[in-house]
Amino acid sequence: MTFNIKEFTRENKVIFILAAFAVLLFLFRDMFGLVFITYVMCFITHSATEAIHKKFKINRRLIILGIYLVFLVAIAALILLVMPRLLNEAKSFGEQIPVSLRKIEAWAATVDNSYAMPAFERLKEFLTPDQMLLRGWAIGRAFLEKGLQYGSWFFIGLLFSFLIMLDLPKLLRGVRGLRFTRLSEVYEETAGSVVLFAKVVGENFRAQLIISAVNTVLTAIGLYILGVKAVVLLCTVVFFCGLMPVLGVFISSVPIFLMAVNTGGIVLGLWSLVMIVIIHAIEAYILNPRIVSAVMSINPVMTLIILYIAHSLIGIWGMLLGIPISVYIYRQIVLGQKPQRKDEENTDVGGEG
Repeated sequence: MTFNIKEFTRENKVIFILAAFAVLLFLFRDMFGLVFITYVMCFITHSATEAIHKKFKINRRLIILGIYLVFLVAIAALILLVMPRLLNEAKSFGEQIPVSLRKIEAWAATVDNSYAMPAFERLKEFLTPDQMLLRGWAIGRAFLEKGLQYGSWFFIGLLFSFLIMLDLPKLLRGVRGLRFTRLSEVYEETAGSVVLFAKVVGENFRAQLIISAVNTVLTAIGLYILGVKAVVLLCTVVFFCGLMPVLGVFISSVPIFLMAVNTGGIVLGLWSLVMIVIIHAIEAYILNPRIVSAVMSINPVMTLIILYIAHSLIGIWGMLLGIPISVYIYRQIVLGQKPQRKDEENTDVGGEG
């Protein structure tokens, strides 16, 4: 039997189209953050617009203007009210890190255990002032650069999403018009999958936002009860790290532990770890089953593997998108679930009136 490349391509056209789409995303990975922020803003605005329009029958353009006005007011309030305190707490935290490290080193020196001493010796080498100064400078510089980059992306994405949402009905009609062009075959094969993938990513990220917000509130309450300082800074770290499943818990725990040690010594530091464990248990056994549901559940070890691979491929955005992308691929390729055409129909937006 001779191999026919044309027949092989026709039978596997879906795989080739999706592979080409994946290659395209990889080539534009440096701008992926801007695309992702724009999409998230569009997804949140579209969901809110549809809900308000269905209930009150208000002109959708007025709804969109109102939503983005609320966004701008909230951003201005954060910049004017929260940002000064956040910067002061960040400066204070950086100045107190050496004190916290010395307390940990002094406590480690009091431990008399032949099995644990090698680990403590390596810890003391890692916590030397010179090494911590170099690491702190590198981390601070990288954080400042990334913060400026993501901040500019956020405002550009906010503008792009506003323009897209204002003209969304016309844009959707234009995209559906591809059915009558030479790209009709590509459209028919990918439209349903792209819509389903976008819904999986959007719904997962929205659920993760809710979970992260609840974790932040619980952490703020716990820090207030324990009397740990720099609540605004630590809760900001918890919120953003909460968007990264599993790994974010470990990342956000380090500054909380260091600040607790500086405030009340090793005992308070251990109590802060107990607080983190309790909050993580609430997330794992109450929030995740109710908010994310069993559809998005995945083994924690597999989650870490997926996050590592995704971070290696597309950076920090891979840590946010690795789980929904993996779940989607598993559904479509391994389980063989096919997207239904009604998913595309559900993307219709409300009328102008």
